[in-house]
Amino acid sequence: MVETALEETTNHIPNVLREINKNYAYTSKILAELYAEKLADGYQVDKLLLELQSKQRAIGVKQIGLVDSCNGLYLDTLGRVLQLDISSARDQWVQEFIDGQADYRYALYDPDELEYESLYSFYYDHKIKDDHGKTIGILGIGLNYEDLYQRIQGLDNNIDISFLNLDGDIRLPKNNKGKSVFSLYPNLSKQQFDLIEQQDQILWSNGNRENYLVYFHYLADINRILLLKMDNTDYYNNSRKQYFVSFLIGLALIFTVAILNLFYIFYQNKRLNKSAFYDLLTGCYNRNYLENRIKLRPFWRQLTQAQCSMLVFDIDHFKHVNDSFGHLEGDKMLKQVASVVRNCLRESDHFIRWGGDEFLVLIEMPLQESMAIANRIQLRVEQETSVTLSLGITDITSNDSFQTAMKRADSALYEAKDKGRNQVRVCCKTL
Repeated sequence: MVETALEETTNHIPNVLREINKNYAYTSKILAELYAEKLADGYQVDKLLLELQSKQRAIGVKQIGLVDSCNGLYLDTLGRVLQLDISSARDQWVQEFIDGQADYRYALYDPDELEYESLYSFYYDHKIKDDHGKTIGILGIGLNYEDLYQRIQGLDNNIDISFLNLDGDIRLPKNNKGKSVFSLYPNLSKQQFDLIEQQDQILWSNGNRENYLVYFHYLADINRILLLKMDNTDYYNNSRKQYFVSFLIGLALIFTVAILNLFYIFYQNKRLNKSAFYDLLTGCYNRNYLENRIKLRPFWRQLTQAQCSMLVFDIDHFKHVNDSFGHLEGDKMLKQVASVVRNCLRESDHFIRWGGDEFLVLIEMPLQESMAIANRIQLRVEQETSVTLSLGITDITSNDSFQTAMKRADSALYEAKDKGRNQVRVCCKTL
């Protein structure tokens, strides 16, 4: 009974770690894509710190750190802006990760220096790359180790869980950090410990006051050894019936934890999808939404089979607004224009910020009706703001790919600019 319950626990913990790893690997990848453009185009440090803190609260993690390798900066949600020194013990991992083949890594950061104690976390790091595939930074998500530890520990209160490094020093829990496994378990031989990477090891202790079993399992993902200590005293003192009841309770608890973990991952993914697919400034959908939904074959096929239109527009002389009044005023103008346009659309229309002051709208209407909406948008923006729009519109046919429809819409947009701006132009196949 003891060995069976221990085996169930041992199998469950790596599964929990893998599920958490999968969830935050996706999260760090999405955030890395979000910040690639900011690092490539330039950013204001104070504004970027506020954005990181907003993301940290939305995702519900301990912290988010961003490495700008081009400018040698590290920024995080604690408000720190540090100069990188890749020759130092603190920062040498940055160059090692950038030089490595993998775009993602999962690691336990357990520093011994008191000044880095706030960084004590399980980290999920993803490379940030520019349009040419060059690594320009790193986006890291830090998960509170105490939350993770409690999720694993909650499986069975009779089992104590620790994480060791390959030298046998305890890294978690913190109250035992730095202690040697050989001092805690004198009957463990160095030879037996060295075999753990190749094969799980079991250590028994039967004494007058305490009976326990210690199980060692190597976790290759984080290069740490998982130690499970099970107090067997009650098992030896109880009857076979009590063993059986405990076993059934253990199975029920494992099942419950597994179900709760699935609901938790579903909830986190739902929150992440919302934050990942929306532009923080304007509230429109963003490029990630376009790439991960609109362009996918099943969804795009639905659009081509319906009578839909594609509208693209940008703000006339927007660069002049930024150059003359600053980027804060430019941001206000983008939000104002987006609000006016949104009021002209239906909830079923897909309003996407393409980048900068360029926007794209997929209207689920035939071209003739969509042209009326485009003209209304052009007029309302002119009347309600201090800027005007150039707009290009086309129909989406059954033979179109996203690229072919976009090419026609762009052509119409450039025609509107060439003809003097502040107007709508059409480029279509059906008219």
